[in-house]
Formats: sequence, structure tokens, C-alpha cells
Amino acid sequence: ADYLDHEHPQNLASTMSTSLIRCATAAALVATCDGYMPSAAPSRAAAVRPAAASVFMDETVFERALAGELEEEGFENPFMSEVGWADYLDKNAKSSYNMNQRPSLADDGYYTASIVDNPLDVVSDWLGAMKGYVTNPVATAFPTISNDPTGARSYPKGSNEVSARTIKPKEKDFDPKKRIVGIPGFNIFGTPSSKSGSFIENFFGN
Repeated sequence: ADYLDHEHPQNLASTMSTSLIRCATAAALVATCDGYMPSAAPSRAAAVRPAAASVFMDETVFERALAGELEEEGFENPFMSEVGWADYLDKNAKSSYNMNQRPSLADDGYYTASIVDNPLDVVSDWLGAMKGYVTNPVATAFPTISNDPTGARSYPKGSNEVSARTIKPKEKDFDPKKRIVGIPGFNIFGTPSSKSGSFIENFFGN
């Protein structure tokens, strides 16, 4: 080949120049031909996370407080406070609320002093509550409606423990004829059942 002829350097340079031109031309043809170009993947739009809704404070509370209208709002919506709801149940359903005595029958008057009231009233109401606790500690520590000694706790008028519930319990038939009873039990790690035989008989058989 001419480009391997070391005795004629002019021929070698000419041959290399021709080869470079041919390679560049072939590369240009391939680059401009659609058949050799890979298809471009469709661009995928970046996922945009929706902006979270801004949190706003209910300014009507402050507006009504400054205007002195909170009490009116309480009368319109008694369920907005536990005191208002207890008073509503007492007047309309003849019922107590949250295991407390009915406001109209409460021993302490129900509406006791709060932390923003006169400190003397707070101490006085606290002493009254302690007096009631000492007088009947069991009824105070474990209030009940069915066995309330004061009679100031009650279900809504015409209701009982079951019907007064929001979620009613499942009705069960306790007829013993529909149940399997009297099955002797066995406990290998403790005292055997009184309905079963001896330990040896039950463990090894007769």
C-alpha cells in the first residue's frame, strides 16, 4: 500500500489526507440521515405538587369577643361548649352529661368558679368539692347513673343505658338451650376443672 511506503513520505501524507476526508464525509452523511438517528423520547413534564391550602384563623371569635356577642353565639350554638351542651340536655332532654350531675340538680350548683374568677371563689368551690368527696368518696370517685345516690344523674327522658347510646350494642340471645354448656375443662398447668375427673384419668385415660 502507498501509505506504508516509508521511502516516499509525500505519498503517505497524501493518502492520510484522503482517508481523513472520506471519514469526515461518511460521518456527516450518517449524522444527517433520519434512518440512523434514534427517535427522541417524548419529554415528560415534571410533576407539580399542588400547593397546600393556607391555614386561616377564625377571627370571628375575637370580633364577637370585642363586641360582647360571644354569649349570644353560645345561646345559638349550645354544642360549642360543654357547659352549654350540659345545660341544653338538662332543659330539653332531662339528662345529665359526661357523668356529671344535671345543672339544675347539682350539689355544687354546677357552674363553679374557673381560673379567671376570684381566687376566693375558686378556693371556696374547691373546698365544697372536697367536702362532697369526704362525705361519699365511693360515689364521687366512681360515678354511676343507675345507682346514683343523689338522683341528679339520669339518661335522657324515656331512654335507658342501651337506647341512650349512639352505637347500640349487638343483641344477644342468652337462652341456655341454644348454647353448649357444661363442657368440662382441663388445665395441665393449674388446678383441674371441678367438672372433670382426676388428673391421671384425663391425662392417661381410663
